[in-house]
Amino acid sequence: MKFARIIAVVMGAALIGQPARAQDTQPIKIVVGFSAGGVTDVLARVFAEDLRKRLNTTVIVENKPGGSGTIATAMVSKLPPDGTTLIMIPGTHTMVPSIQKVDFDTKTALTYISLIATAPSMLTVNKDTKYTDVKSVIDDARAHPGEIAYGSSGVGSTSHFMGILFEREAKVKLNHIPFKSSGESLQAVMGGHVPMSFSAVNQAIGAVKSGDVRALAIGSEKRSAYLPNVPTFAEVELPKVLSETWIGLAGPAGMPADLVKKINDAVMAGIQSPEIQKRFTEIGVDVIAEGPEKFTKTVASEVDTYESLARAMNLTR
Repeated sequence: MKFARIIAVVMGAALIGQPARAQDTQPIKIVVGFSAGGVTDVLARVFAEDLRKRLNTTVIVENKPGGSGTIATAMVSKLPPDGTTLIMIPGTHTMVPSIQKVDFDTKTALTYISLIATAPSMLTVNKDTKYTDVKSVIDDARAHPGEIAYGSSGVGSTSHFMGILFEREAKVKLNHIPFKSSGESLQAVMGGHVPMSFSAVNQAIGAVKSGDVRALAIGSEKRSAYLPNVPTFAEVELPKVLSETWIGLAGPAGMPADLVKKINDAVMAGIQSPEIQKRFTEIGVDVIAEGPEKFTKTVASEVDTYESLARAMNLTR
């Protein structure tokens, strides 16, 4: 009986958006493994409101920060796969386990439902620094190996791994300075405490547009619509420096396929709405809109990639 009631929550009716019978619905909780205010949290709240309307049930967001998101993942992975608890996860979900011991197998701990959005990372430098392009950074780093500092949002973060990729592909050695958050790292660049950092577009776009920092290159396959004048790393002859942090919705392992489909259908319908499109633009993230099959493959591939990188850089747990 419990399973039947939960199916009703996500089915609502034969079509997504058709109201479900109130007596068949149960509240849904979306867990976020980080403090309120970050892009993962913001998107969780955007979709909580949208899913509330589409599924005709209460949808709340619960922040459970700690362990770079791994505490929340471990908790959700042990819950019943009935659709009442979901989790919004960022790309660090596949990175952190490569350098930090966790209580779950990243590839199988969750049911990966919807890949929602992506935010590419970019190389940003202090506005008064001598670096005018990527070549000038590389030339200086080769002349002063291990001396040129860059900031990141922490060991094992997207920005840290982008720094590692940059070092490997540019054949340079930099001095990694980890901060507690992306905001601290960006502030350090703006204040001249470190000359550069690797930051997600959505986190640094304001500082770039205000002129407080300069963006030299972006780690995506094509230029960002938000910063069209910033070249990709491929354009500066570093095509393998690709780094985009995604955000997606998942649930406990073992969720039934029809339940996963109904939730994913609701999320995909929400992504197409003008309201959510507007929020994406405001936040500075790009749409991915991929379902469970692609999401699951992405997670598995990235886990292998980051474990390989971590071993190569002696960062393994």
